[in-house]
Order: sequence, then structure tokens, then C-alpha cells
Amino acid sequence: MTTIKAKVKFDEASHLGAFRLHMWHRYQVWLMLRTFLSVALILAGIILLMSQGPNPMPVLMLMVGTFALLRPLIWKIMHGRNLRRLPGYGQSVLYTFTPDSMSINGEDRQGEVKWSTLFESVSTKKGLLLYHGKKSYTWVPSESFDSAEDILKVAEWSGAK
Repeated sequence: MTTIKAKVKFDEASHLGAFRLHMWHRYQVWLMLRTFLSVALILAGIILLMSQGPNPMPVLMLMVGTFALLRPLIWKIMHGRNLRRLPGYGQSVLYTFTPDSMSINGEDRQGEVKWSTLFESVSTKKGLLLYHGKKSYTWVPSESFDSAEDILKVAEWSGAK
């Protein structure tokens, strides 16, 4: 049976980029809308501040617009903290892929996932997002594979978009 192996260290360096890709894949329209509205709020707040002076409304518009623009940074910090709390953080993980399933072997935990039980599989230039549910995913970075052909084969097995 054909097997492909990928080894990755489970830490922030390998997984924080995946959070950005996950958010973009799941909430693309909302992220664009939020960015547009926050920039519009900031511009409207500046215009009102210049024309009316320091009223509560333009100051509030500036604060809300700035907060909305900074929100991805806040999410990134929170996600990094959540990663550091996980029991497998800092450990090496070996993924073994076959045409039927994926085995995950960490230093203290093991598991197997059949491709048929995955909610969704998304292939990106930087790696694979393998969704177990709508919001829970396993990230396998491209660098963890031996070759580009390996990641393409695993993407095919998993039914990646």
C-alpha cells in the first residue's frame, strides 16, 4: 500500500499561518466587508472630526473603526495563546497518509482519521487544511512533505478543493 509521511513540529511557527488561511476560507465575505466598513468608519470619523470638532460621534467612529481593523491581530494573539495551552504543543507530529486514511502520531497521542469522515479538505499553496468539523481542522504545512508531488497526492486522496 502506498504511504506518504509528513513530519511537523506542532508550534506557533508552523500553525499561525494556518489560522489566517482558515479564517479566509471560512469567512472571506465577512472579512472583506469588515475591512471595508472599518475603513469607511475611520474616514467618516476623520471627516466629521475635521468639520465638527471633537464631538462624541466622530471619536466613537474612529475608535470602532480602529478596533475593527485591529481585530485580526487580536484573534492571532488569542489563537497563539490557545495553541500554547494544547497538550501536544512543542512536540513533533508524524502524519502518515494512505489512500484510505491519515494517521497522526504525536509523542504522547495517536489517532487515525478516515478520509470519508472529513468534513472538508482544502489545498493551499502553503499546505492542507483538513477539516474535522466546520471550525476544527488539522493543518499540514507543505514544508513537512518530502516533495511537491507528495502533497498533491495527499490532496487527491483527501478530496481537496
